[in-house]
Amino acid sequence: MGSDALKQLLDMRDDPYARARDWKERTGGRVIGFFCCLAPEEMLHAAGALPVRITGENRPITKSGAHLQSYCCSLARTGLDMALEGELSFMDGTVFVHTCDTMMRLSDIWRLNAGFAVHGDVVLPVRFEGDLAREYAYNELSHFRRKMEEQLGPIDDAALNESIRVYNRNRALLSELYDLRRENPSILPGDHALWLVNSSALMEKVEHNALLEEVLEDLRSSNAQADGKVRLFGVGSAMDQWDFMQMVEEVGATLVDDDFCNGRRYFDTPAPEGDDPVESIAARLWDRQSCACKHHPERDRAACLTDRAKEAGAGGAIFWQFKFCEPHAFDYPHLKKAFDQAGLPSIQLEIEQGSVSIEQLRTRVEALVETIKGAGN
Repeated sequence: MGSDALKQLLDMRDDPYARARDWKERTGGRVIGFFCCLAPEEMLHAAGALPVRITGENRPITKSGAHLQSYCCSLARTGLDMALEGELSFMDGTVFVHTCDTMMRLSDIWRLNAGFAVHGDVVLPVRFEGDLAREYAYNELSHFRRKMEEQLGPIDDAALNESIRVYNRNRALLSELYDLRRENPSILPGDHALWLVNSSALMEKVEHNALLEEVLEDLRSSNAQADGKVRLFGVGSAMDQWDFMQMVEEVGATLVDDDFCNGRRYFDTPAPEGDDPVESIAARLWDRQSCACKHHPERDRAACLTDRAKEAGAGGAIFWQFKFCEPHAFDYPHLKKAFDQAGLPSIQLEIEQGSVSIEQLRTRVEALVETIKGAGN
C-alpha cells in the first residue's frame, strides 16, 4: 500500500497528539480532551473546538499515584499522569462521561488538580430503557450543551447540524473500511485499520475525512490476494497496544472486526439528521451498539456480538480489557458463555499499560490460533 494518505495517518502513531498541537498553533482554537466514545463530540466541534481522545500511555506512573489508588485502571492512572506531568498542556479542557466509578472519581480529581480551564461531565442513563430514560438523556445533553456554551461560546443549531453531517461522513467512511476488510482482510493489516479509527479522534474531522477517502480509493482497487490468516473478533475496552496487534498478524491471524471502544463502537451508527440536533445526538447514542458500561434490555449484547463475529467469518475471539476494569470484567462471563455456545473459542487477555509482555501474550494467541485451525480440520 503506497498511499501517501495512509502513510500520513500511520505516522501519527509515533506522536499521536502532533496533529492537535499543530491545529492549535495554526488556528488558535481550543483543544478539548475526552476519554469515552459516548462523549458528544459534535457539540465541541460545533463550538469551534477540536475534540481529542485521551487513551493513556504505556508508561510507569509518576505523579498520579498520589491521587488514584493502584486498583484503578491504567487508562485513568496514566491519563492523569500525562496531565499532571504537563504532557497534555496543549489541551484547554476535558470532558468526562459517567461510565464507571473510576471515571467519576477521575473527573473530580482532574478538575481539582490538572489545571484546565474547561471541564464538562455527561451523566447518561446506565439503563437505556423507556421514555423517561430517553427524555433524561436528551435533557442531559441539552444541559451539557449549555455548559459548553458558557465555557467555549455559542453552539447554534446550524453549526451543530453541520458537525453532525461531518461526523456522519466520517462514520460512513470508517464503516466502509471495516466492510472492505471483512471481504478481504489482506488488503490492510488489522493494526493499520484500527489505527485509522483512532486517528479520527486525534485530528480535525474534515481533514481526516479527506485523507480517509484517499485511503479507501486505494483499498477499493487493491488486488491483494487472500492470505489465509485466521479471522478473529475483538471484544473489550480501548485497544491501544499496536505491538500486540502486529504480533497477532505475525502468528497467522488478524482481527477482522471488533467491539472495541476505540474501534467499531466509536463509529457505529450514524446520527439521524433532522431539525433538532440534540435529539439527533441522543438518538444515535440510544440506537448504537451498547457497551459494557450501559444496559439496553431490548438488545441482547451477547447475541449481537456473536452474530457479528459469524458474519465476519471469525473463527474465534479475543476478549481484551484493562486490569481492574469492572464493567468489562462483569460483562465477560455472559459473553464468554455466548461465544462458547456459538462454537467460537476465545481467550481473555487482561493488561496494564506499561507492563505488557508481548511474548507471554503471543503464546496464548498462538494456542487460540492452533485451536481454531484444529477445529477446522
